[in-house]
Amino acid sequence: MSEELETHSSIVKRIIDGSLIIDSAGEFENLLKVFPNDPGLYRAFADFLARRKSFDAAADAYRTAAKLFLETGMGLQAIVSKISEWRIVRPSHQEGTAFHGALCKGVSKDTPVQTFLTKMTYPEMVAFMARLVRVRFRANQMVIKFGSVENHICFVVSGALKETTYHPLQEGQKVNQKSTTDLVENDFFGDIYPFADERISQSDVETITRVELVTIAKPRLKVVCEKHPHVQVLVDELYKARVEGGRAVSSGTVRRTARHQLPTKVSMKVFREEIGKTPLFLNGFTDDISVGGACIILGATYHTGPSAEMVGRSVKIELGLPSAAVKLHILGTIVWSKEVSHDGKTSAVVGVQFKEMTDPDRELLEDYCYGSDGEQNLIWSLWESLVRK
Repeated sequence: MSEELETHSSIVKRIIDGSLIIDSAGEFENLLKVFPNDPGLYRAFADFLARRKSFDAAADAYRTAAKLFLETGMGLQAIVSKISEWRIVRPSHQEGTAFHGALCKGVSKDTPVQTFLTKMTYPEMVAFMARLVRVRFRANQMVIKFGSVENHICFVVSGALKETTYHPLQEGQKVNQKSTTDLVENDFFGDIYPFADERISQSDVETITRVELVTIAKPRLKVVCEKHPHVQVLVDELYKARVEGGRAVSSGTVRRTARHQLPTKVSMKVFREEIGKTPLFLNGFTDDISVGGACIILGATYHTGPSAEMVGRSVKIELGLPSAAVKLHILGTIVWSKEVSHDGKTSAVVGVQFKEMTDPDRELLEDYCYGSDGEQNLIWSLWESLVRK
């Protein structure tokens, strides 16, 4: 699974997780023209601005990211963005309560973590948020080792991990049985409850992809629960939900973390500025696409000069969607370009901002970007069958 995710690791995803570096505000701004509603990209932009000490602009970008995360029902991710914003600009009571209200109203309770977060009162949420710590890990890195003392509860903000649990020997058994579970965004791990017990980890937890977590240490969570007893009730419910629901998450869940980065073949006609000049015809693929635009990785045969020279050019792209019996033809403008290295090879990547398209084309593209899990899994199967040929 880790190799499959790495193969399909999108350009935008790599920017968000930090494996692809954007080194100017202008590059980010041009990318946001292509993906104006991507909360993860806004948060990456905010992190960039904060590192450059452009704190006011960073706070604005964190605020936008939190709003977009809430609109997509991603409460934990919205909270992480708000923590970063509020560490720059202290919120008023009205701003804080407005965010809490939007969190409780706009986030579904599909997972135990979402339920846990949305059941807190405003003072409880603030006390909890103030003690969270952001941590990032590379792929294939051990987070928790079997036999270590459990001292943190960890919430998965982004990425995927593998939890391997070693079960006690049963009568007649000579070898420990083990089970493996995928952990993805909005899952949690770390066996620290009840607080009175010292827990020894019965699992190895290792990253599959790059991962971002927020963690809270057991002593800090204990302090929150002593001051706000209702939080301890919620912690108890959180752990009970894990036991009752089990940890049986299929590898298909990891696949769904990449559902909007499905590889799609692209043909692109680049119009020349000079009258009478023949357009450039380029092939490639996109694994970042929305109704606003796409990042296109040009084929290895691209040798027509620096890709930056194409910025500002009008283009016509042809998308062969695996889920559609027809091909889409969409006009756009190249607003961003970058040379990207991977596995010792350098590829040219361009960001295309789409222009107005016909209603039927827009509906097809929306169905592709926001289709059901069943449709997306079918598309993955089609892609994987092509890869194997």
